[in-house]
Amino acid sequence: MITFTSRHISGRAAAIALALSLAACGSPDNDVETFAVESAPFSISLITKGELKAAESTPIMPPPGSRAPRTIRWLAPNFGWVSAGDVVARFDVSDAERQADASGIEIDKVDLQVLGKQRELDRQLAQLGNDMELVDIEKIMADQFAVENELAYSRFEIIDAMRDKALLDYKSVHLEGKKDSYSDRQGAEVAVLAAQRATQESKFDEQRALLDNSEVRAPHEGYFVLEQTWYGQTVDVGSTVFAGNKFASIPNLGKMEAELHVLETEAVSLAPGQKAEIVIDAYPDRPLTGTVKSLSATAAPIERDNPVKYFMVTVSLDQADPEWIKPGSIVSAVIMIDQVDDAIAIPNQALYRKDDAEWVMVREGGQLVRRDVRLGIRGPNRSQVVEGLQPGDEVALFMPGETGA
Repeated sequence: MITFTSRHISGRAAAIALALSLAACGSPDNDVETFAVESAPFSISLITKGELKAAESTPIMPPPGSRAPRTIRWLAPNFGWVSAGDVVARFDVSDAERQADASGIEIDKVDLQVLGKQRELDRQLAQLGNDMELVDIEKIMADQFAVENELAYSRFEIIDAMRDKALLDYKSVHLEGKKDSYSDRQGAEVAVLAAQRATQESKFDEQRALLDNSEVRAPHEGYFVLEQTWYGQTVDVGSTVFAGNKFASIPNLGKMEAELHVLETEAVSLAPGQKAEIVIDAYPDRPLTGTVKSLSATAAPIERDNPVKYFMVTVSLDQADPEWIKPGSIVSAVIMIDQVDDAIAIPNQALYRKDDAEWVMVREGGQLVRRDVRLGIRGPNRSQVVEGLQPGDEVALFMPGETGA
């Protein structure tokens, strides 16, 4: 659970609680609990949790060759050590095998259709060639028996001979046009089949690429770390991943960071450069130090069914040791928001405010009187007083007539 607290670094903070006293007289002012203020170290810190990650890592993505989504069939153990060249993921290729076979069958069908079209064209052109040869022979015979002496034939015989020759010329032209028409039609049909074949070839090549790239190997040695989704889950066997999307990484253990989640309402005073103390839950006696590196631009939920929003805070660690500082380790963190080595700090319940004026009730000569103060750093429970109080002043916890119950 994330909490936001202020605390005294010095052990003298306990002395403030012991300084609480009650007046013995019956005056209303004497019935109010007071405490004597003193100067001591004062700090405001934020306590939160998160996990370790590497500042730099090599992304692991689906193999190249296709934009189609891939289904994971096998994964190397999360946070397991891998060597360069080790297989870290295998993908299901059963569907690719089926589709490749189907595309191969379609390609064979198209090739048979093209062959059939070519044979049909050859048959039609051969038939036309025979018809054109007969017409040429008839034209030669007509020319040999042409009417040279109109007196030797009757008028009707002359007309019939002229008609026969004109008909043969027309028939020859018609057959030539028919030959060109057959060739053009067959060319268009073959072009359509070629487009269909190209489509099937593209599908076949894509599936073959999936078959040829069904594994991912580690580019170098290191810990194999699965990527988390925005709601904190990692990919697993059966998960679908897309081309170009990172599903795991091999981190560089030479530089580590803590990724912390801070409630949206508690991140107001956070800023890069603030110091932090990190404790790995598995090694509570080996604290680490670090510095706030960055904050996310906006707050977002970290659980799918929980609308509570958190800022992501990245803390750069000053130490790195792969033997025990490993990515994925759960950590607790204390971020130092502000600190004053020598300050007067009082409980917020003793402060009063109206019209931008802030004051406390101080005991003077047996009476409680108002004294204006100016505040420095402020926390949810205590705040620093930079003007208006001196060590030894007795400050009321409540106004006369109020109770501390």
